Amino acid sequence: MKIDDDRKPSPTRLVIATLAALQLTACASVATVTLDQAIKELAPDYRARTPASGAASLGRRLLGDQPETNACFDGDQDTAAPSWSLVALRYGDVLDGRLSADFGGALAVAPAAGASSERSASVTLTDLAESRLSAVYLNASGACTGLFAEAGTSYVKVLTRAIRAGTIEVAAEQSTTAALSIDAAALGGASVSASSSSGRKLQGASLFFADYPECFSVVYDKRDCAGSAVGPGHACDLDACSFNVAALDTGGAAWTGKLSCEGGAARDLGGALGAWGEAQKTAPGVAYNVRVLPGAWLGTVNIDLRRWVTRSESPDKCAAPGSAPHPG
Repeated sequence: MKIDDDRKPSPTRLVIATLAALQLTACASVATVTLDQAIKELAPDYRARTPASGAASLGRRLLGDQPETNACFDGDQDTAAPSWSLVALRYGDVLDGRLSADFGGALAVAPAAGASSERSASVTLTDLAESRLSAVYLNASGACTGLFAEAGTSYVKVLTRAIRAGTIEVAAEQSTTAALSIDAAALGGASVSASSSSGRKLQGASLFFADYPECFSVVYDKRDCAGSAVGPGHACDLDACSFNVAALDTGGAAWTGKLSCEGGAARDLGGALGAWGEAQKTAPGVAYNVRVLPGAWLGTVNIDLRRWVTRSESPDKCAAPGSAPHPG
């Protein structure tokens, strides 16, 4: 991430300082600074998340510019402070759609604002924290199991960092402020308070407004073991791990078994015939899942054993065809 050096003034810091010092009576001719513009100045490698929301969305693939519905990647989560302490935004007219595009229902504007000739507002985001996902692996469970169905290597962008604001402060001319509302319930904050006669302030919130996609490779492999006998001594091997079905229940609809890996303890597993179980992380970036199906003969099963290896890659590996690598 590119952050300005504190030892010398920069255009970015001058812009931030100027915006932070704006008086409430500033005129509407002040240039609008949206989330996208501010994030590009502060941290060009990050994306502005518009509209901002109360969900971090870590572990989701980017499909084009949009995160997918399911968070199919997982890892170790922690929190750190970003290298910048505030984001200052400015809207020349709160009814021109740009405020709504940035914040959606989190910061709503009532039609009554149209009665005012002065409709500018400033929004300051502070108490910033960055949520991070590390040691990333594909959690190939449920709907995520079928993401990579062909042997080989795929490259994906995954959201691994998201920056949230704990305090949201809005300042505007008094009649405009009366038409603005912050959805405290959706953002997990305390009740909205008046920071002044012409301002609104929400503390203790969780508003995610920027995120960072990281490039990963996913190597997929599988092993089909048809007609595997039930019981000890009949294993299905795939790289460093092996799996065997120890027993079927009396009705033949469920199984119990064991996944054993080199350098790791064996894991007792179980499930219904024909259904995928929960993915098992066996090493950094490595996950297995297994599906057991009825065999053609009594006392046998067909085993579908799959493995995914996730590794961090340079951003150019995930660049769209024909696009140039990110400068710098």
